[in-house]
Amino acid sequence: MLWKKMLRDMRTNFAQFLSILILSMVAMWCYTGFQANVIGGNRARKGFEKETVFADGWIYGSGFEEDDLAAVRRIDKVTGAQLRTEVLGKADEKYNTAEVYCYFEDKAEVTVPYVMEGSAYDPDDEEGIWLFYRFADVWDLKIGDPFTVHVMGQDIEKTIRGFILTPEYEWACASSDTDTDYHNIGFAYLSMKALPEEYRINNEIIFTSEGKALALEDSIAKALEDDYSFIGDRKSIRGYYQLSDELAQHDSFSYIFSMVFISIALLVIVTTMKRMIAQQRTQIGTLNALGMKKRKILSHYLSYSFIISALGCVLGVVLGINTLGALMVEMFGGEYYSVPDWRPGFDYKSIVFAAVIVLICTSASYFSCRQILKIHPSEALRPAAAAAAKPCIFEKLPFWDRLSFNTRYNLRDISRSKMRAFMGVFGTCMGMMIMTLGLGAYDTVDYVKQWYFGDIQNYEYQVLLKDSCTVEEAEELRDEAEGELISMDMISIAADAHPTSDDIISCKLVITEGRELYCVSGVDLGLRPLKAGTVALTMKQAKKLGLTEGDTVYWKTATGDKWNASEIGFISRHPNNTGITILREDYEAADFTFRPAMMVSKKDCTSAAGREYVLAVHSMTDLKAAFDKMMEVMDLLVYFMVIFSVLLIVIVLYNSGNLSFNEREKEFATLKVLGFRSSAVRKLLSTQNLWLSVIGIICGIPLGRAPLQAMMDSNGDSVDWPCYIAPRTYVIAAAFVMLVSVLVGFMFSRRIKRIDMVEVLKGME
Repeated sequence: MLWKKMLRDMRTNFAQFLSILILSMVAMWCYTGFQANVIGGNRARKGFEKETVFADGWIYGSGFEEDDLAAVRRIDKVTGAQLRTEVLGKADEKYNTAEVYCYFEDKAEVTVPYVMEGSAYDPDDEEGIWLFYRFADVWDLKIGDPFTVHVMGQDIEKTIRGFILTPEYEWACASSDTDTDYHNIGFAYLSMKALPEEYRINNEIIFTSEGKALALEDSIAKALEDDYSFIGDRKSIRGYYQLSDELAQHDSFSYIFSMVFISIALLVIVTTMKRMIAQQRTQIGTLNALGMKKRKILSHYLSYSFIISALGCVLGVVLGINTLGALMVEMFGGEYYSVPDWRPGFDYKSIVFAAVIVLICTSASYFSCRQILKIHPSEALRPAAAAAAKPCIFEKLPFWDRLSFNTRYNLRDISRSKMRAFMGVFGTCMGMMIMTLGLGAYDTVDYVKQWYFGDIQNYEYQVLLKDSCTVEEAEELRDEAEGELISMDMISIAADAHPTSDDIISCKLVITEGRELYCVSGVDLGLRPLKAGTVALTMKQAKKLGLTEGDTVYWKTATGDKWNASEIGFISRHPNNTGITILREDYEAADFTFRPAMMVSKKDCTSAAGREYVLAVHSMTDLKAAFDKMMEVMDLLVYFMVIFSVLLIVIVLYNSGNLSFNEREKEFATLKVLGFRSSAVRKLLSTQNLWLSVIGIICGIPLGRAPLQAMMDSNGDSVDWPCYIAPRTYVIAAAFVMLVSVLVGFMFSRRIKRIDMVEVLKGME
């Protein structure tokens, strides 16, 4: 009997229960969709790291020997170690002079290359080269093809033996790019024998360990007699931690978006169940009087939310894994990151989360039901006494009497139905926030593009130079093109002259000539000249080190053996070159040799492509086109945000309007009897929806910026994108929300016309 009653009630209140189903389904859809990517990615990484014997620590220095390696191996808790040489090289011009990080080894015991195609890496094969499979794929390279890499002034031509991958390059990005473009970045493993004897200098010891690698620093320092530059762990490897940051971001998104929809679901449940139980007061009293225990009646009403939310969660799990989860794995695991066997994942946490959603929804019903069940059966059999009419708070307004009937009527209704009004405002506010967040992502991309290509890069052509290019040749080219020479290097920075590994940050050193073709921007993004004798330190790194303008920052190169002290002239910002910017004259004054990596100019430099020491010439048009291609992922983000925003706003406003209609149906019938037309009655209902929408829009306007900036900041310390939301975006988002509100209002037009005044008024007797 109760089962049939539940089905009848659900049919009668179909819109509300469908909304609860959709909201719980979407909440679980968001959670399992994001988690499918996170769980699948972490599982794939774990297996990948185990199979490749991924290093836990990196010891950087210069001239490590077998004795040093033996000393590290003898350290307690070091489980494996090996020597290697890491050098940044360049590919041929036909391969876009891509950056190719070269690893020369005589053994393969730690961070062993994972073979995607071809033969396994053989450190004794001096004629072979093993290339990053992503790089090989975009350039259509095949096993057996010759490949030349320019490194340390040498042109090393070898035969491709295999295509590989390592956890150090789960994410890869060239220094000239703002995001992944596999045309411009690669890495290669070669035998140490491929290098001439005089270039075989080991600059790294990589090792595996039990526990944290950095906890062994004192033991390592003692074993090597402090003859090393610094020690890093996996967090210092950008190709590794970039994906860790991405997965952590998706993990937080899974909870944030789910909580928004669960919150709305709770409001819908509370208002729906409260209204339905109030309507069924007499039925509940009758069941109680016939001997049915209150506990059974309570279980009956709790089952409404339990069944609907449980069904929504089941559908959400299925959809989340097979739609959003699969799409994210295909995009992130298939395009932007490189981890083998990355598939959508599922674990017990999703079941626990679903149980929590069901429990929350059921609990919301309990708090709506318990009040009516406290009433004695004899009292419950009688209709509830009409609530005493009290002046609403708005009637105290001095201009109340001058307000129109429509306005006064809706203000009184809002005052009497605060929960329903709050649901409308809160839901619209969240929809506005999500809509602003999604559209604001587009604005941020355009803003960063203008800042990067229009302000910082104040030039039209970029000429990349070979390692063999001399300073004299570079300066001759610079003078001809009226350009500026730029050099870049990887460095470590700290706030103290004797830092520990935890206080050291790996980043970039940019050396400019101060001709303001390659510009430096301050924290406010305005361009600032760099004063001689000072450096510019990027904002994120300054915050992490606790440094400000006027402080001293200490830095050293990967092969350096001493820390250099520099005064911070100002705190700067750059979208992807995070670290220190220094003038050439100050760099050379510190006894460093300036080796230009590129020349930039406002003049047409295409004719320089034929020179022997020039790798490639890129125009600003080419660089912008590459940037636009990389930002295509934003399209998915915007579509995702807009769809869920529309869904949220429609559900909230429709439910608010539907509840308002059902609660005031008798009032509307009375108004029609008194001569009000259907259009006038519809206006009463639509006006309130519009009011709630406007309030929600105003409340939601400032909420979009914070999550957008948090989303940009979650990309890690090596990326600094300031978020920007254009005024027109707020207008577009607000107009869209208002349009949805108007359309939802028209959904009730036919229902208002079909009000049976006789039947409704009979029910009032």
